[in-house]
Amino acid sequence: MSFAHDFKVPKKSDIEKALGPFDEHSSSVFNKNFYETFDDLPLPKKPSDWLAENIEKGQTYMEFTQLSRTLNTPLSAHRKTIYLTTFGQIDSTIFDINNLIDYIHRFFQMQVKLIQPFVQVQWNDDKNQWICTMKLTDGKTREFKLRTRYDENSKRSQICVTAILNLLKKVVPDDARCLVALTMAHDFYGNDEDLFIAGLSMGNCRVAAFSLYRYDPYLIFNESELFDYKFEEDQSLERQHLLLIRTCRLLTHEICHLLGIDHCIFYSCLMNGSGNLDEDFSQPLFECPIDLRKLYSLIQFDIRQRYEELMEFYRVHHFIEELKLVEKKLDVIKQSTPSTKLVKRKCSLDKMKSKSSPKHLKSD
Repeated sequence: MSFAHDFKVPKKSDIEKALGPFDEHSSSVFNKNFYETFDDLPLPKKPSDWLAENIEKGQTYMEFTQLSRTLNTPLSAHRKTIYLTTFGQIDSTIFDINNLIDYIHRFFQMQVKLIQPFVQVQWNDDKNQWICTMKLTDGKTREFKLRTRYDENSKRSQICVTAILNLLKKVVPDDARCLVALTMAHDFYGNDEDLFIAGLSMGNCRVAAFSLYRYDPYLIFNESELFDYKFEEDQSLERQHLLLIRTCRLLTHEICHLLGIDHCIFYSCLMNGSGNLDEDFSQPLFECPIDLRKLYSLIQFDIRQRYEELMEFYRVHHFIEELKLVEKKLDVIKQSTPSTKLVKRKCSLDKMKSKSSPKHLKSD
C-alpha cells in the first residue's frame, strides 16, 4: 500500500524546517538523540488509511505559533481548565472516568474538571428519538430533542453529533480551555453518508463530543452494515485495559486539535490522522518532537516531569509498550539536561467522581 498519489513524503530537510529554529533559550531536550527515540511516518496498510486517501501538507512549528497568536489572546488568558462531561450512562464496571481525568491532567499538565450539565437522556417511543434534559448556566432545566437516526429492523439508533455540540455551546464555562463530552451508551453519526463517527470538534467554540461506543474491544460489527453489530459479554481486565488506552489516545488527539495542533505527517505520532479504527488503534500515545514543541510552547510545562508523570500512569495501568518508550525518552533527557523547566507552575487535579454511572475520522 502506498500514500495518496499527490502526497509529498517529507524529507529530512522538511522535518528540520517543521521543527523550527532554536536559540539559546530553547529547551536542550530538543536534540538529535531525542529525535531518534521517535519512529518514522509509517506507510498506509489499508486503502482506507488516512494518508492513502488524503493529501496533507502538515503543520510546522512556526505555522502553529502564528495560529496560536489568534487563538490565545489576553482576553482568553484565564482559560486554563479542561472540562469533561459525560452524556448518558458510563459503565463503571469496564471504564473508570477518573483514570481518564488523571491521564488528561498528566498529559496536558493542566487542571481537569468533570461537570454534569446533562441531567437525563431518554428515549421517546412515539417519535423514535432521543431527548435530553439539561441544566443550563442560569440554573434552569430544559428539554431538548436530538436529531436521531433509527433503524426499525434492529431497533437501534444513532445521535447526530452536531446536536450534542450545539448543547455544549450553551454550557461551556468561561474559564474553559475546552469542554469535551464523552459517551459510552450512544453511537454517533455526522451525516447520512457516515457508518458512524467517533466524534467531532468545534475549535472556535471550544467544544467537542466523542463516543466510545465503537471503541469497546468486545463490540463486533460489520463495516458495511450500519446497525449490524453485537457486544460480547465480558467484564475482563483486558477489556478495561484496551478501552482505557483507546480512550486516552482519542481524547488527547482531539484536545490537541482544540488547542490548534493539526494532523502530523512528519513522524509516527499521536497527531497522525486515521481513516479507520484499525489505524486509530495502532497509533502511538506520544506526540512527535514537532507537536511536543507546540504543546510545550503553549503550556510551558517541565518536559522531564511530564514524562515522569506519564511513566507512573503507564506503570500503574500496565501500558507496557508506552512504558518502554517513555523510559527511553527519559534516559536521553536525563543525559542532556538535569531539568527542562522554564516556568514553575502548579497544576492541580480536581477529581470528581462521576454520578452517572464506515467512515471513521479523527475529526478536526
